[in-house]
Amino acid sequence: MNMEKIKYLILIFCLFLAACDSDDNKTDSSELEVISSDLSIEAVGGTGTIEVFSAGAWSATSNKTWCTVTVSGKIVHVTVPENPTISSRIALITIKAPEGNKTIPVSQQGSIIALSQPKLTLGASGKTKNVTVQSNLKWTASSKDRWCHIYITDDTLKVSADHYDNTDPRTTQITLSAGKNTKILSVSQRNQGDFMLEKWSDTDLGATLPATEENMQNPDYQQTWGDMYQWGRNVTFSRDILPSVVMTNASITAQAAQTMTEFIGSELTPFDWLSDGSATTLPATGNSYVWKDRAGQEPCPDGWRLPLDYEARQIFPYGEIEGRYVVIDRCTNTEVLDAAGTSYTCVSVGDGNYTKYAIKKFGTENAYVMKYEWKTGPYNNGYLKVTEIRGDAYTDFTNSEEAEALFSASDEQATKIFPASGYLYCNTATATSLGVSCNYWTASPYKEYATYVSATNFQLHVDALYCPRSLGCQIRCIKAE
Repeated sequence: MNMEKIKYLILIFCLFLAACDSDDNKTDSSELEVISSDLSIEAVGGTGTIEVFSAGAWSATSNKTWCTVTVSGKIVHVTVPENPTISSRIALITIKAPEGNKTIPVSQQGSIIALSQPKLTLGASGKTKNVTVQSNLKWTASSKDRWCHIYITDDTLKVSADHYDNTDPRTTQITLSAGKNTKILSVSQRNQGDFMLEKWSDTDLGATLPATEENMQNPDYQQTWGDMYQWGRNVTFSRDILPSVVMTNASITAQAAQTMTEFIGSELTPFDWLSDGSATTLPATGNSYVWKDRAGQEPCPDGWRLPLDYEARQIFPYGEIEGRYVVIDRCTNTEVLDAAGTSYTCVSVGDGNYTKYAIKKFGTENAYVMKYEWKTGPYNNGYLKVTEIRGDAYTDFTNSEEAEALFSASDEQATKIFPASGYLYCNTATATSLGVSCNYWTASPYKEYATYVSATNFQLHVDALYCPRSLGCQIRCIKAE
């Protein structure tokens, strides 16, 4: 066999292989084929298509009346209306041809409606609050009572109310519907009062002017400074005149100290002006007593009394870290805010300068928000401004900007001013930190010490770890219940 014949045979063999390969890739004209389909339909309804290949005549049918089909050329057009039910649903499209049958499912979502919160609390003014609504259908809303007004814009339900002056709160419901799916938003409206700050006096005990922001700006701001007291003594001391000082000794009793004009100093731990070994000098744990158990009565006038430690925690930060303005990260701690010893969560953030925010009773219907601002008047006189607004179980913030937005949106607030009138040192009665720090007694002891409120341009908190009872501090009375 010569070379030409060999080349000819190789060429024939290659052509044979190519023909075999071409036959392998060719579509079998006797097979029914669904080339493509797009049949996932949203709850609002819509259309989809199925592309079909068949050598012969074919048809398409649906097994559900809510799903209709039409054929145009090799395309099946599927039409599905809105699904008003909660449940998703499926229809089957059957393609029939001489070569066989094909079944293609059509799925449609059920109606969904979700609220950012199930309850909403409005203030006495009825100012608008927003609730975010998520739904895959067009939704509607209706109010049960005419005093509650609603307005829908995009995915937001705006809720407002008529002004309300009654003592007891009132409630209503808003029904939101998306198809056959409904949600209920419970709405309550509270009266103007009942701020925690409202039971606190505006004036330090012994001051001749109330502590207002206006008075903090005037030359006579020191008239907002009250008298100084040692814990458990109803004897007043002045910052302007250094009192006579006697050092504590066992011969000075609690009863005798109530009529003494001298400042009773102490140089030994725990720096208590009373050292006669009586019951109120013992550790407070397991030996419950308060200011009047030592003094016989409180110095506050009729209708007023000294706050207890938990009442101070109701309006001031409890933890030392939580009270620092420079701590901008969101902090969480627990605190006792009632006589029953109930623990509540508190969250707080700072702005890094001289403002702190806290949500007391966080996550509850009775949550409220506090704002603490350290300010300096024109005469370099410091003072603490405390502002309170109401919240609810859904009130929250992650930073100081979000916290400030809560106050900007609220038109119902309570405010108290606490002037920085310093304190009297425990063994010399020397006036210290004038215009720099606030120091207020509570009626509660802590071990051999006393619980007090301390505030400066650095931090503020209710201190129960180390406060000598021989210090001279201010008193801010609260309403007696």
